Amino acid sequence: MDVALFNRRSEFAWEIEPRGDMRVPAVIYASEQLIRDMDDKVYEQAVNVATLPGIVKASYAMPDAHWGYGFPIGGVAAFDPDEGGVISAGGVGFDISCGVRCLHTGLTRADIMAVQKELADALFERVPVGVGGTGSIRLDDEEMDAMLTGGAKWAVEAGWGRIEDLERIEERGRVSGAEPANVSVQAKNRQRKAMGTLGSGNHYLEVQEVTAVYDASIAEAFDLEVGDIVTMINCGSRGLGHQIGTEFLKEMAI
Repeated sequence: MDVALFNRRSEFAWEIEPRGDMRVPAVIYASEQLIRDMDDKVYEQAVNVATLPGIVKASYAMPDAHWGYGFPIGGVAAFDPDEGGVISAGGVGFDISCGVRCLHTGLTRADIMAVQKELADALFERVPVGVGGTGSIRLDDEEMDAMLTGGAKWAVEAGWGRIEDLERIEERGRVSGAEPANVSVQAKNRQRKAMGTLGSGNHYLEVQEVTAVYDASIAEAFDLEVGDIVTMINCGSRGLGHQIGTEFLKEMAI
């Protein structure tokens, strides 16, 4: 993007002043180089969000912002229902619980430096990726409902995680009140082949090294030190979430 389109408010804050139908400014938080590297559509979509009813204070975009569905991916906005604020279930798409997890491997830089190629090959072989990728985990109807109800707790009990993982996941990886009966047969069927797959788009699995510690207390809480190797995983709910989102978007529109 062209930095001349913005008013630079600080080293990392770039503002688009309200114009036309914009109700509030749009603000992108990023370095100048990241702004220059961003897709022009981020500007357009951040402005579009600023026109929505009931938006509070500003339309924001984070440093990783890129072209999305309606909002930019990495976009943030709050809406006041007392001011006609909108509920936009599909603003940035509808991959339920899409996010990033950091998996502590227990390895160090010295452990993997000599086997980087072998490690990459093994990951590509064992982790199904891409559109239509098929996993090896097979669930019948009862197991599917147990997974939807149990979340990460189910995964640990099924041997796909460790009990200590739950201590470092919000809500211990399980939101109370889940009701599998509210999920359609079609949505469940779309999930069957997708269990254990990474997906495509901006989903990724990266092996990373901790090269610096900026907050010692947080690093200590997560048992992270310089030189540790972690795996960063960006994924979401795959076909299951997309189908649920598609169905409820239609229901909300009626």
